[in-house]
Amino acid sequence: MNIAVITSGGDSPGMNPCVARIVTEASAKGHHVFGYRCGYRGILEKDFIALAPADVENWYKLGGTMLKTGRFPSLVEEAVQERLVLNLKEQKIEALIVIGGDGSFRGALALSRHDPRLNVVGIPGTIDNNVFGSQYTLGHDTALNKLVNYIDDISDTAMSLPGRVFFVETLGAFESYFPKAAVLMGMADFCVLYAPRTTNEEIVQKVAAFREGAERSYVLAVFAEESKQMFEAADLTGEKLKIKVRCNLLGFQQRGGVPTACDRMHAAGFARYALAAIEGGLFRKYTVYSNGVYGYRDLDDARQKKVFDNYGFD
Repeated sequence: MNIAVITSGGDSPGMNPCVARIVTEASAKGHHVFGYRCGYRGILEKDFIALAPADVENWYKLGGTMLKTGRFPSLVEEAVQERLVLNLKEQKIEALIVIGGDGSFRGALALSRHDPRLNVVGIPGTIDNNVFGSQYTLGHDTALNKLVNYIDDISDTAMSLPGRVFFVETLGAFESYFPKAAVLMGMADFCVLYAPRTTNEEIVQKVAAFREGAERSYVLAVFAEESKQMFEAADLTGEKLKIKVRCNLLGFQQRGGVPTACDRMHAAGFARYALAAIEGGLFRKYTVYSNGVYGYRDLDDARQKKVFDNYGFD
């Protein structure tokens, strides 16, 4: 069987070890694997390489994605979908594995509907951990540990120079899981989410209250990237309280780096189940991990919004 694999959307740690496991296991079973570069665009441009186990032997420890990735808005057009399906047929591809988030899965569903004979299977790969029906997505643990290490390093300086105020902005899209986790783990005094919105005036009041308290010698707040207000809030806080607020932007460093053991293990689990779905004739599925067990959901389900346990932040 000829199997194609792409990494789509934003990159996330765990994509490389997942592709490597797909290649090694599929090859051992007599299948042929083709990696298309830059996601769906690679299918459109016929930009692919044949992958053998020797080609991916060190991918398990690499961050990012060796196949490259990208977003492809044109995939909503039926003419583009038809061209991608025709290109896959030309290469005699019988199954396509898509590693990405919910947007990538919507593209996978579109291709599957355009040609029901093409089996498309998704693997959740996004640091945001926001794919419906799965308690885990590839890259989340690595990104969370990046945040932990970043704040730990800042707190060393904060404890050495009492009285300072630090604002940290983290990735994490609209769900704001990372800021909530920072507070839950005791690394931050409070967080500013995408929703419900916290006004800059309220942020000033929170900083003032924590500075007056005696729980710790510094104040640290974590902002969700989509709140888009860290620098503005810092300026107002500094003006009102007559202090200097140190702003720290974690940024895209959080999406890179060597995948953790947790991400490598899930990469292997998701890869194995994706191949099992293809060999078992399961169509339009994506792999999930829930309550300690791997399984499947219909690609249609990925359009639903994942509900987080907000730990009392609502």
